[in-house]
Amino acid sequence: MRLRLLVCFLFLGFSFNEIKASPAVSSPHDSITVYVFLLEDCIISQNYTDLLNRLAVEYKDKKVGFLGLFPSSFSRDSTIKAFSAKYHIAFPLKTDHYQTMTKKLGVTITPEVAVFDQVNNVLLYRGRINNQYERVGKRRSVPSTSELEDVLKSWANNKPLAFYETKAVGCFIKTNKIP
Repeated sequence: MRLRLLVCFLFLGFSFNEIKASPAVSSPHDSITVYVFLLEDCIISQNYTDLLNRLAVEYKDKKVGFLGLFPSSFSRDSTIKAFSAKYHIAFPLKTDHYQTMTKKLGVTITPEVAVFDQVNNVLLYRGRINNQYERVGKRRSVPSTSELEDVLKSWANNKPLAFYETKAVGCFIKTNKIP
């Protein structure tokens, strides 16, 4: 009975449907993973794709993996593939229909990132990508902070990191109520 429960738990915890994106840069040997929470119809998610692609490519050889997660039960393989093709996404995309990772990482907005140290099993950062958006509808022409990039640079330069978070601006993630 315990084995069945464990198998069910593992199945639910890892029941993402992977969507092929090209090129995939994530690998099981990455030291940190940047989980990027996105929604296909969120304009702010769409507006960050160029920066996210640049960072994914730039940090590809530094043991940093990127994984895009779509936490909406309305996201479909076809709409995620269309999003990937339209914005030339440079990292794998998966659904998170049951919001397993969304809840585990405490994410509530898209786009929002969670930077997780796989080696030490610790969350390093959660929040906005940068301060391009002051609030929904209020966009800066040039961001004055770059939180995600700062965390990646610090980590790549072996600087000690303590967890911190910022408030993301974007589209709220609707909590799925699954019977």
